[in-house]
Amino acid sequence: MLINLLKEPLPWNLMSSPEAFKYLEYAMILMGWTPPQEGWKPFRIILTIVISFWWILYVPIGVFITFFVELKTLSPSEALSVLQVGINAGGFPLKMIIMRLNMWRYHKIKELLGRMDKRCINITERLEVHRWVARCNIVYLIYQFMYTAYTLSTFFTAIFSGVLPFRLYNPFIDWRESTMNLWIASVLELIPMNGIVSQTYMMDVFPLLYGLILRCHVKLLRQRIENLCSDPRKSDDENNEDLVFCIKDHKLILEYVSVMRPVIETIIFVQFLLIGLLLGITMLNLFFFADFWAKLAIAAYINGLIIQTFPFCFTCDLLKDDCESLAFAIFHSHWKSSSRRYKSSLIYFLHNAQMPISFTAGSIFPIGLKTNITVAKLAFSVVTFVQQLNIADKLRKE
Repeated sequence: MLINLLKEPLPWNLMSSPEAFKYLEYAMILMGWTPPQEGWKPFRIILTIVISFWWILYVPIGVFITFFVELKTLSPSEALSVLQVGINAGGFPLKMIIMRLNMWRYHKIKELLGRMDKRCINITERLEVHRWVARCNIVYLIYQFMYTAYTLSTFFTAIFSGVLPFRLYNPFIDWRESTMNLWIASVLELIPMNGIVSQTYMMDVFPLLYGLILRCHVKLLRQRIENLCSDPRKSDDENNEDLVFCIKDHKLILEYVSVMRPVIETIIFVQFLLIGLLLGITMLNLFFFADFWAKLAIAAYINGLIIQTFPFCFTCDLLKDDCESLAFAIFHSHWKSSSRRYKSSLIYFLHNAQMPISFTAGSIFPIGLKTNITVAKLAFSVVTFVQQLNIADKLRKE
């Protein structure tokens, strides 16, 4: 059962590192990213292609058609909401294409994680891996809850306000005619939007899961380094062999990072661009135009925007600290009485370990809390600019 992934670790029922993506894998199968265990069937292939084109083409195009066709009849709050959905839906195909074209990298890092687990030979390390895997699955559920809460809150607040929730263009049903038409049109909107939101949180949570399980193995490597040359019964050759294994573990970690780095950096770059635009639009709507019901949906949406990048940026900063601790552990390990060959290998290891694991969004700016805060400040600058020019008051009068 899925709930077993969240239970306390037991020595006879421990999870492995690749299971950090267990919930994500179930979602990948459901959304047609990866084949089910019984393999692809013709009907499932056709259904996946049709639904994917529905999500990728219909939603972004339908929102922008509504925006331009009904712009004169929309209130400022409704226009900003439609624009917000359109920009977000427009960025979704780009992120999904990047992820889908690089699925081989995902399977590669799972294989690398399996190799890392082979070095976890004692029960303490295996228990630690289990705890980090459980955290990853809990994080996935939190993301799922937050994004689903936004979708449902937007749906119900719009229904209670008597308007369409996402304003997808629908020439066949006039939602203004009756309450029944409103419900039918809203449900027809909810189906593709729920698919987009589900795949969006899958892409947004992946970098975080990737970073969390990476931190786990960096910490385990540091513990192994701290134990080097601590057993007086081991010979110089045995100690040197332990050091070589640690060097190989570090190379494996760096390979894990390099395999997925191009995808992570590109996706985060796209997210930064989208968040800069969307947070500014959302803040304008929240402060100047939205009513009570709309503010509830906007609050859930802002939470979704924040968790798109903030947790991973925070994890990147922690990874830099972990790498620094790794270098300190190498320097302060028990090497003074070791052989010359051991010291030569240790110097080589220390030199490589001093280079921190870092990511740059689009190879332009570093991914971290500083960049994330800078992006958020841009949104508040837009609000301040609009407030000083009294643009909101002029729009209300119109």
